[in-house]
Amino acid sequence: MPNWITNKIRTKPEIIKAMVNAEGHVDFALLSPFPGEFPWNFVSSAAEQLAEIVAGVPVSDHPAIAALERSNRSRASLADLSRDEDFEQFVQMLRNHRKCGFLHSMDFARATWGTKWNACESKVDEPAGLASFDTAWSCPMGALAALSKRFPESDIHVTYADEDIGSNCGTYTLRAGRVVQSDIAPYWSEMTDQEKQHWTRFAREVKGWTADDAEE
Repeated sequence: MPNWITNKIRTKPEIIKAMVNAEGHVDFALLSPFPGEFPWNFVSSAAEQLAEIVAGVPVSDHPAIAALERSNRSRASLADLSRDEDFEQFVQMLRNHRKCGFLHSMDFARATWGTKWNACESKVDEPAGLASFDTAWSCPMGALAALSKRFPESDIHVTYADEDIGSNCGTYTLRAGRVVQSDIAPYWSEMTDQEKQHWTRFAREVKGWTADDAEE
């Protein structure tokens, strides 16, 4: 399971409206839609590995992850696509890569939105210019930057906090798709004791957690 990030947005009502779908949920697909097709709600690892080989997708910049990816790819075989669904995913991934450079919607989301899935647990107060939602692992700066570019004269204020309380949290302001002001927590290992206390209090407030909640 991922760490869930709580994100809170403060801006003009019309900007909040632009990020909310017909069901009343924050929806990144309204801001940067995936240009390919991928009708499955899971990704076949066998199909993905073979598609990465055929499409020439580079391995990770991280040495340990790159070594694992090379090892997995060295054992990949068409025989792994024993299910029709795996084979169809493989073919569709290649179609997507030819069209837009991404194998599937999750591949696109990580690179474009800044998080692997769409927003969840969203709460919207459009007249007040407020919205909150959760994302997996990271604040979706890419998706919010796309929103900001649509309203270049207005500021979008973002506050976020990881459930790893005190780490991966902070505030920033977007204008015309660029960060114009920010106050982001350093890496936990680089914080002073005073900074750890500050960012721990900050994150608990954003998450709406007490100290006991964080301990759990």
